[in-house]
Amino acid sequence: MVKSKLARPMLVALAACAASVTFNGAVFADDDAQTQALKDQMRIMQQQMQQLQQQLDALSKKQAAQAAAAQAGPPPSAAAPPAGKAGKAAETMSPLEKKFDTFLKGFYGTLDLSVDYTTKGINNPVAYPWGYASGAPGSPYVITGPQKAGPVGRVGWLGMMSSNGSSIGYRGTHKIGTSDVDFIYQVSSSINMAAAPGLQNTWTKQSNTVQGAIGLGDTYLGFQSPSWGKVKFGEMYMPYKVSTDRLNPFGTGLGNYAVVMGNSGGDNRVEFGTRGDDVVYYSSPTWAGISFDVAYQFGQQLDDNSDLTPLGSPDCNGSNLPGSGNLFLNCDDGGYNRAYSADLKFEMGGLYLVGAYEIHKQVNRSSDGVGANNPLYGYYFSQGAKGPNAYLLDWADYEAFAAEYPGAAAAGSPAYNTQYDVADEWAMKFGVQYTFDFGLSLSYLYEEMHREVPPQMEFQNERQRNGMWVALQQSFWDGRDVAAVGWAHAGASVGDPGGQHNYNPNSTGDQVNMYTFQWWHKLDKQLTVYFDWAETINDGNAHYDIGAGGHGIKTDCHDATHNQFTDYSSAGPTTWGGCHDQGISTGVSYRF
Repeated sequence: MVKSKLARPMLVALAACAASVTFNGAVFADDDAQTQALKDQMRIMQQQMQQLQQQLDALSKKQAAQAAAAQAGPPPSAAAPPAGKAGKAAETMSPLEKKFDTFLKGFYGTLDLSVDYTTKGINNPVAYPWGYASGAPGSPYVITGPQKAGPVGRVGWLGMMSSNGSSIGYRGTHKIGTSDVDFIYQVSSSINMAAAPGLQNTWTKQSNTVQGAIGLGDTYLGFQSPSWGKVKFGEMYMPYKVSTDRLNPFGTGLGNYAVVMGNSGGDNRVEFGTRGDDVVYYSSPTWAGISFDVAYQFGQQLDDNSDLTPLGSPDCNGSNLPGSGNLFLNCDDGGYNRAYSADLKFEMGGLYLVGAYEIHKQVNRSSDGVGANNPLYGYYFSQGAKGPNAYLLDWADYEAFAAEYPGAAAAGSPAYNTQYDVADEWAMKFGVQYTFDFGLSLSYLYEEMHREVPPQMEFQNERQRNGMWVALQQSFWDGRDVAAVGWAHAGASVGDPGGQHNYNPNSTGDQVNMYTFQWWHKLDKQLTVYFDWAETINDGNAHYDIGAGGHGIKTDCHDATHNQFTDYSSAGPTTWGGCHDQGISTGVSYRF
């Protein structure tokens, strides 16, 4: 039927060509003999087209008869056709169609868009400069100057649209000869459903990566075998994060557990939950419910202090661009060299147990000293470049900066000496999940994070603390609806650099509690609508957000103070401790 439909237009085209030839021949013929020859050719061509038309008519009748017989069904003695639509489709598909069908099945993706209404909860905070009553450590903290300026810009409720974890990718396998080994591949692209693609310079989340570019997402090549497991090479999340994703039902919601878990500083970056470049990742087979994963991230770092962007990468290791926060163009705000990550898992029936560990080598946080409000830092700074504690600060770079920008340097202060503030950071966690037959899942996770700085730097070590997470998830009506509640807690850190504008050294609580609720309703297997609520309560100097780790737009404790001059003389985004972030989000998610 298809062939006959395509042939009829072809006959018309041939007739038009023949008529054109006849017309042109008649116009330009030099004599009657040439005209007669053209007429004879035209008559022969018409006879051939009539014969072809008769053949097409016969073919059409045959195809129509076959279609009618198929609709009537086979006779009682005929063999039964393949069961199911898939079997019938496979039987009628040509080899080329089968290849094309296999190709299409390799595409996958998530399109997620929400409308949010959130607040930073920076409610009339008061900020003062602090120092020591006697001018030296050991005496009480006292206010040493007039009240500082308040928050800048809109820090209350704000409506917005957010694209959350939206991505499109392609993956597949290729069997290697007659072996049991497959070549595997995946290419992913993170996309923005709410705004145009470009560099991710969305205020306090700055990156040189580009939304919509191929490779921004888990992208790798590798090999797998049922006998020895799977190995991948490329850009991907590490085992530390992946092993506990199932304990976090909130995924890309405002209340994603990454607001606290794996988040050592409380800002938008999740240090132990960030996708790594240049990763080798091995996953074992499963033996009696036990399996493990290990991964290594090549540092590709030329600088001993992890100050440079790794070779081949657009950002510092640690997921931010050099100079973020209006600092010098270095990777000194959490950039690291190489990383190791591993997990051990056990699953049997409804029970899932997991332990995970990850370490980042030579993490550079020397910029924590720039503009710090901690009184001990202020004391070291006041001693000058010749003071007894001058070795803890980077006076050489600061004085070089002051020589070129004296006005800007007068409003700033030195970074920490990289000899003392470049250190390893590691995290470990243990989790358990149990899923009941009636659709209820209970999850618990405990975590510890450490930064291995020398004793004289512990006063500013905000990266060392513990945390925990509890979640309950219940499905209803055969899984068409799902509800979940969660609670995350961050314990007090060992120290604090005092980067908050309203830092108060008398505050010792600095703990955090995040509460969240979400409801999902499945319209079908692929399309879901949802509603989400989250609230983060920061005590004292803490400054955790909502939305970290997955939600497109984060709501954090930074106001709208922004840099204006390339000489670094104006401030970057100002952080306010004790903010009370909260918000609601409703959206739609389509998976294919």
